[in-house]
Amino acid sequence: MSLPTLEKTAEPQWQFNPHTLLDLYRQHQWDALSEVLLKLLAHFEQVTYLQLTPPQQYAINAFVKHFLYIFTQPDYIISDRHVPEFLRLNGVIANLVAISHFGTTDPWLLLLEQQPSNFVKLLTLYSARNRRSYPINKFFDLSPRLASLWYCYCFRHYAALCANPYTKQRLRDFMAAFDERLDTLVEFHYMNFGATYIDGEGDRAFKAKLNRKVRELITRNIQIHNQPKPRRIGVISGRWFPSTSVYRILQPFVKALQETYEVVLYYFPRKGVTPDSSGFVATYPITLSDGQLDLSPLIENDLMVAYYPDIGMDLENIILSNLRLAPIQVMGYGHPVSTFGSEIDYFIGSAAVEPATAAQHYNERLILLPGLGQSCIRPPYQPQYLPPATDPLVINCSWYAQKVNPHLLQLLRWILNESQQPLRFQIFAGSAAVTANDFLPFLRDIQQFLPPQSVQIIAYKPYAEYMALMERGAFALDPYPFGGGNTVVDSLLIGKPIVTYEGQRWYNRIGSALLRQVGLEELVATSDREYVQKALRLIKDADYRQSLSQQLQQMDLDRLLFQSPEKEVFRQAIDYLIANHEALQHSPARDPILISANG
Repeated sequence: MSLPTLEKTAEPQWQFNPHTLLDLYRQHQWDALSEVLLKLLAHFEQVTYLQLTPPQQYAINAFVKHFLYIFTQPDYIISDRHVPEFLRLNGVIANLVAISHFGTTDPWLLLLEQQPSNFVKLLTLYSARNRRSYPINKFFDLSPRLASLWYCYCFRHYAALCANPYTKQRLRDFMAAFDERLDTLVEFHYMNFGATYIDGEGDRAFKAKLNRKVRELITRNIQIHNQPKPRRIGVISGRWFPSTSVYRILQPFVKALQETYEVVLYYFPRKGVTPDSSGFVATYPITLSDGQLDLSPLIENDLMVAYYPDIGMDLENIILSNLRLAPIQVMGYGHPVSTFGSEIDYFIGSAAVEPATAAQHYNERLILLPGLGQSCIRPPYQPQYLPPATDPLVINCSWYAQKVNPHLLQLLRWILNESQQPLRFQIFAGSAAVTANDFLPFLRDIQQFLPPQSVQIIAYKPYAEYMALMERGAFALDPYPFGGGNTVVDSLLIGKPIVTYEGQRWYNRIGSALLRQVGLEELVATSDREYVQKALRLIKDADYRQSLSQQLQQMDLDRLLFQSPEKEVFRQAIDYLIANHEALQHSPARDPILISANG
């Protein structure tokens, strides 16, 4: 890595003087001491270290030593006004201790166990990284308010915890310990979105409980006044920007609606980006301030259909999906997981990709299109078709941090051991691994499986830079169990073969469907051994690898991938739902409904 830190803000250089802390402690200036500690911790939330020089490592060790010593003193009292901020920084503290030579806060938890009035301090220091374990229901017995804050915040850094088998299991344990006394949902979108990556089997029950809590704590007293117009559709999205994966796969669907319907965009403002408002008859921001949504654009509306491209990716649309905004409420593959218990009626999916057992994976009724359930927009990148690096051979792993898991890392180790040649797995972890000092613990967890020289973690890059780095790779590997769609398209666009691992969910079948669409089914694996063997052939047989690359470079991807015949069928699906929704609601049937391409 070329830079030692990733600057999040223009904060001044971090400085630490232990005498300041000790003086404040000796003088019993508890509030001043808390404020200094919080300011120092804020640095590690704002600036992520990608590597540590010996002086930096020494300074972090010294700070952690003094922080934990003072923080666990029995006479140091944390004022009520500082408690929420210490709990919010729980994950930052866990990361900071993890990159120090102390590793975890376990010894200090033992100290706190012997002290009176220790609850806030114990919650501040207790995370999924600890070997010490406490019954979470006992936290709620002591204080539902404080336990609720801790519970919400302890999932904030889930993405970088999924690569470690121990911490991933701890997060699963936390999910299983959900307590109905939860009385706040501060930043709960992390746990909602992360649930599938943490436990793809346990996410159903967990998200159902979260949806019930949303209705109990947030939406129960909100009254929506809807007077629907038959041709009025609302698109509700936090990702309606050309640079997002959601926009890349679903914009043609919305464009098809705009040709015959009055379509309104409700978007969630984000700093530095402007939503694509083209084709909409009106656009309205749905703002979030101090935990409160401004629903004034929706309180009185005339929508017949509310279409959510990407439920689960933002706090705002998780809340809105638990309201009845329109008679017909529909979601799509922007985040390809059921809400498991919101107010959404239908999930528009793919007959070609979903397995025969698909209905059991959704609470919403499936409406199946004959295509992929998505469209593909050609990315704004002109391939250079550069020859791959060969010493070592670079393998692209375009995996967000949350998709990196122990099973995948074991497969990479298997590939490395069997290849009998130098390899470098180039893991594109996105932004999730470079926040609040997640990066170094995440890297070290991966290096428990792979030697340092065999792995490179690449943080978020603008799309053109990301694609240029992808061109260094010889081929790519799709992750499992949560695979990719746009990342598979990225590989095909630059002429790089990619091995996919097909499972029983849309999110681990779409990559294989894309390969079949371009005639490369031979790269689809359905078992660990197949996945490894197909990767090994691409590593060892340079002629085979090159022939596949040349085949991809000569393909007419505009015809094979970037046309959007599905968009017309998508509009037919919306037509069908408007015409038949009342009958469907009164029918006991829950089997998927297939929309014919012939209408």
